[in-house]
Amino acid sequence: MPTFVKYIPHLSITALIIFLATDYFSPNQKAVLIPPHPEEAKTKVEGSHAGDNHMEGSHSDDDNLSQEEREKRMGIFHYNEGNRLYQEENFSEAIVNYQKALHHNKGLKEALINLSTAYMKNKMYGKALETLQSGQKQFPKAALIDYNFACYYSLTENLESGLLALKNAVTKGYKQFSQIESDPDLTNLRQSGEYKAWIKMMSLPAKI
Repeated sequence: MPTFVKYIPHLSITALIIFLATDYFSPNQKAVLIPPHPEEAKTKVEGSHAGDNHMEGSHSDDDNLSQEEREKRMGIFHYNEGNRLYQEENFSEAIVNYQKALHHNKGLKEALINLSTAYMKNKMYGKALETLQSGQKQFPKAALIDYNFACYYSLTENLESGLLALKNAVTKGYKQFSQIESDPDLTNLRQSGEYKAWIKMMSLPAKI
């Protein structure tokens, strides 16, 4: 029997290991950003109280990536984990992952917005306010930050400020009125006379 024949089993095992490693560590993996609220998957808006977000990026063993790109991908990875945990209503762990996402990528607006939402779900209203104030300075044109301000003020029963924040969100382009009228975080605000008057002016039916 030729000498090389006895090495065939070893070569087969080596080839299998290489195949599996190549398949597992494919550089083309994508991390999908899952919307915080499953029922809002039809909403084409980024970040909190929105849905159908998609970003590319994940852990990769590609040595050609710059450090900046690696940090961005780590940010996206933790953002995805935060959204998964949020959907499982594990808000404490979601908060940890959103914080990690922002540590790696301070410009990941969606992580900041969803972090504020997770704080509110965990009744950490002081932290939610700090996050929103920081986000508004960093992203002054982001309508969803104003929307989350409206949720924060509604939950803390500062209805005048809540309506002002909601108006600001709409002015900046937030048009998801079905979300406004169904979001449980806005229940207190929707019951106010000022809100009902505003809704009437917007030619939309008010909900009690």
